[in-house]
Amino acid sequence: MQGQDFIISAIDNSPLNRGMSGAAILDDPENHVIVSGEDISLFVGDGSTSYEVHFIYKSKGREAIKASRAALGEMFKDGLADLIFGLTPLHLRHARMHARLIGGRSGGIRQTDNGPCELFVMSREMWKGSN
Repeated sequence: MQGQDFIISAIDNSPLNRGMSGAAILDDPENHVIVSGEDISLFVGDGSTSYEVHFIYKSKGREAIKASRAALGEMFKDGLADLIFGLTPLHLRHARMHARLIGGRSGGIRQTDNGPCELFVMSREMWKGSN
């Protein structure tokens, strides 16, 4: 597993970073970070069992799908999450396809401060039904 400096740098330098601080993310006990090689799955908690997910991946294709499914599985199987969601910018067709391939269900288009995004959701029940 990569160390804290790697994770902080990846978050801070992500091209889609919306003002998140890698150090602050790691310092918050509500958040969970799962690292697989150079792939980072970041689950930002809100104090409940709902998490917003961000994927910062070097891998592509099947390898990325496998890493995402494994990270989601850890969150659901360990009882940490009941609902995981993400907002994916409309212009990132590959990321939207990735969300669908890992089992995310579209919740429609939402206007955000960063432009239009598609909301994807996955509940624990949805996860159990697809695995």
